[in-house]
Amino acid sequence: MAKDKRRNQLVYLRHSFGKLWRITLILSLSLSLPITSNAEPLRIAYTSIAVVYGPLWITQEAGIFKKHGIDAEFIYIAGGPPSLQALIAGDVAISFTAAGATVAANLSGSDVVLLGASIDSLPFELWSSPRIKQPAQLRGTKLGVSRIGATTDFVARYLLKKWGMQADKDVGIFQAGSGPQVFAALKSGSVQSGVLSIGPETLRAESEGYIRLADVPSELVYPFGPFAARQSFLKKEPDLVTRFTKAYVEGIHRFKTDKRTALATLEKHTKQKTTPAVEKIYQVYATKHFKRVPEATLAGIQTILDELSATRPIPPGISPERFVESRFVRELVSSGFVDDLYKRRQAARRSP
Repeated sequence: MAKDKRRNQLVYLRHSFGKLWRITLILSLSLSLPITSNAEPLRIAYTSIAVVYGPLWITQEAGIFKKHGIDAEFIYIAGGPPSLQALIAGDVAISFTAAGATVAANLSGSDVVLLGASIDSLPFELWSSPRIKQPAQLRGTKLGVSRIGATTDFVARYLLKKWGMQADKDVGIFQAGSGPQVFAALKSGSVQSGVLSIGPETLRAESEGYIRLADVPSELVYPFGPFAARQSFLKKEPDLVTRFTKAYVEGIHRFKTDKRTALATLEKHTKQKTTPAVEKIYQVYATKHFKRVPEATLAGIQTILDELSATRPIPPGISPERFVESRFVRELVSSGFVDDLYKRRQAARRSP
């Protein structure tokens, strides 16, 4: 009888151990699998490795998209026109692209519109090889931009017109790619000047002895760092667009108010070490350029229409309102969301 009892105990132990082993295996397998969430996927394009995308990067890095139920996937597409084509084709849902290309595509029949713009001016500079010290010396040379139709292309044509020169006739316009590629073309001699956004490339140009010929006048109103979507997407996914807008506005706030995280994010994405010069550029963008409310202004759209009218007829009755959809940004303002962000920051600073 004692023998039977011991046998039953052994059977019980083997059964219990086997059960425990199976539970442990199931738990370990479940822990090794990716954790799913209710975050909604959203593909977002951006066009260059530049400071203007600092708020977008920090929105991802700081988990702000996740906070608003968005699983954001970033797609890097060099140049505004190609990123806009990806938007029109449906490869991405939202594109940080070129405002001029967006307006031109809308005029050509596309349903793309600007949801907003991060900056109302153009923080760009025109740099040249050391032998070119005056704008007049640009005649007969090549000028590098990212893409024809991109913001850098607008800047180049604007400055040349201001100096009494004609793009493609007096000065050749050369497509080089993103900011680093424009600077590489300048260094190699493929172009003799290039339009660069104020940031890592302008710091390199200065340190290597290139000449800053000009910057864009601050009084020129132009939507920079704009983000666009198709009207069909806005109608289909208004809640997702609202959450995206909330997240991005919160990302701008984080970039403007959290210097340490912002600089770390810029260093990671631009591959440029944080130096006093980089800190100075950050400070200018955070305090002067980035807006708390990234609404695309009608004055900025009018600047684009005026420029386009020089090369193509604009149909009668066309107004800037056609090219923007500001309700998502305005709803955040009217709800007090934006004010609350900055009030909380002020309250945190005052607290001991």
